Amino acid sequence: MNFKVILIGVIIFLIGLAGLLLLPLYFPNYSIVNNQYVKHYSTVTIPGNAGKIVLTFNITKANNSIIAFIKSGNANISILNGTYFSHVICNKRSMVSLILSPGCYAMEIINDESTPQNITYTYGIFNAGFITSFYNGLGIITTIMEIITVGGIALAFISFIYELLSIRRRKK
Repeated sequence: MNFKVILIGVIIFLIGLAGLLLLPLYFPNYSIVNNQYVKHYSTVTIPGNAGKIVLTFNITKANNSIIAFIKSGNANISILNGTYFSHVICNKRSMVSLILSPGCYAMEIINDESTPQNITYTYGIFNAGFITSFYNGLGIITTIMEIITVGGIALAFISFIYELLSIRRRKK
C-alpha cells in the first residue's frame, strides 16, 4: 500500500506551505523591514506627464541605502541629488534599490501617462549590509521552502499514480 507514502507527501507539502506562509513570524528581522515599508506607505496624486518630489532624505554612513517601490499605479521613481535637483542619480520603473554616499537626496515620482494618477508607494532607508543579507537570507529560505513544498506534491502525486496503476494491475 502506497497510501502511507501519499500521506507522507501531503504532510511534507503542508510543512513546506506552512513554512512559506509563516515566514514573517519566524524569519529574523522580517518585522523590522516590513515596519519600515508600512510606516512610509503613502499615496500621491500626480498630474499627467508630470513629476512630484515626495521625499527629501539624508543618507548617513549607518543608513546608506534606499529601497522604494510603487504599490499601485504606473510611474517611475527617480532619486535626485539633493544639492542639484536636476541631477538624476537613478530613474527606474516601479522599484529603486540603491546604495548612496552620505548626503541629501530627493525622491520624485513621475507619471508617464497623459492622465492624472493616484500613485501609492512606499520606501525604506536601511543599512546596505543589513538589507542585503536580509534579502539574501530571505531568498534562500524561500527557495528551500518552495523545494520542500514541490517535493511533497511530487511525492504524493507519484505515489498516487503508482497506487492507481497497481490497483489496475491487481484487477486484471
